[in-house]
Amino acid sequence: MGTTWILYDGICSFCKSSVSNFERSLEKRNCKIKPLQDKTVMKILGINEGDDLPEMKIIGDDKKLYGGARGIVFLSKKIWWAWPLWAFAHLPVTMSILDYIYKWIAKNRHRAVICEI
Repeated sequence: MGTTWILYDGICSFCKSSVSNFERSLEKRNCKIKPLQDKTVMKILGINEGDDLPEMKIIGDDKKLYGGARGIVFLSKKIWWAWPLWAFAHLPVTMSILDYIYKWIAKNRHRAVICEI
């Protein structure tokens, strides 16, 4: 089994906090985490300095690129307690709803207040 890469907006405090919350669980499942602003990541994905980063990207262990809600669904299959999300996402219309929710959160993520304990 190969490595899954989780690529997030390293400038966004909401994104950093979200990744931090799941880091241990994901690393146990052979997932590596890097910011989209990493020079190597930028080169691989064709991202230019200053580009808008509207969604996280996942490079799966299947070598496919997933973005946004589809990335989260891909990751949910790797974590036993998240399997219900993976199963739910395969019901009719559900992926459209998850895409809508993801895009709304991503659009408003810079307004989120992050409390660190």
